[in-house]
Amino acid sequence: MEQAERERVVSELACAFGAAADVTPAPGQPLHVLLPALELPAPWRPSPARALTTWAGWPAQRPEFFIDQAVVGESGSRPRSHSLVYQLGEPWTQFSFAFPWTGRDPAPAVQHWMTRFVKERS
Repeated sequence: MEQAERERVVSELACAFGAAADVTPAPGQPLHVLLPALELPAPWRPSPARALTTWAGWPAQRPEFFIDQAVVGESGSRPRSHSLVYQLGEPWTQFSFAFPWTGRDPAPAVQHWMTRFVKERS
């Protein structure tokens, strides 16, 4: 991904979600964007929570989405079909969630992932 596209993705995510930072660990790696204060719908907590997205293959492929491992529903459980993964030297929760992807707008890509928290009420 070219630098101008990286900056566009980060800027659009910052506008849509209040803040976003490029935290790509090294040159030549896919864009990694930290969303430091993503609002989650009730009953998910804590909210806001940190989320991390990675953008390998963008825009042909949807981004990967990771949520802070502290996020749980009202029963204290994590999202269904979750796994613990390490990104940027720390653990994150990743979960499977199928949705079709076409487009070039980064905010809707993240919003698609967020619908998992609405559809699954813990």
